[in-house]
Amino acid sequence: MKRILTVLLMLMMGSLPAWAALGDDLSSVKADAQALGGRYSIVANTGYNVHQITLPDGGVVKEFVTPAGTVFGISWTAHGMPDLPQLLGSYMTDLQQGERTHMVRRRAVTIQTDNFVFTSFGHAGFFRGRAYVPGLVPANLTPEVVQ
Repeated sequence: MKRILTVLLMLMMGSLPAWAALGDDLSSVKADAQALGGRYSIVANTGYNVHQITLPDGGVVKEFVTPAGTVFGISWTAHGMPDLPQLLGSYMTDLQQGERTHMVRRRAVTIQTDNFVFTSFGHAGFFRGRAYVPGLVPANLTPEVVQ
């Protein structure tokens, strides 16, 4: 378990400049697609939009955006862990300092603070997770939309 946390922290500390991060505005979401070398598309939903980046290896990063243009959630399904500092932005500190509320040995971890929720699970070659800010989720939605 210590090794997994060490690797996770190393991934977090190897920060690149942030583009569209959790809590940031919509204006920079397309920069993520370019930085990740992925194909960009938008799926409109009632009360929010999903900006989807399909990575060259088939992985997918989704950024959930309010009608006002704020990124309130991020999810991923990929062959490796995504660049968390890039995707979480200023909420990276919450991930590093948050209390682990649920952990399954070598499989899943949930970290939660008063204003941030992070869940990730997987194994070598397959990772899935999500992060969201409860206070930014539109009032007509539940956090379960971030999938």
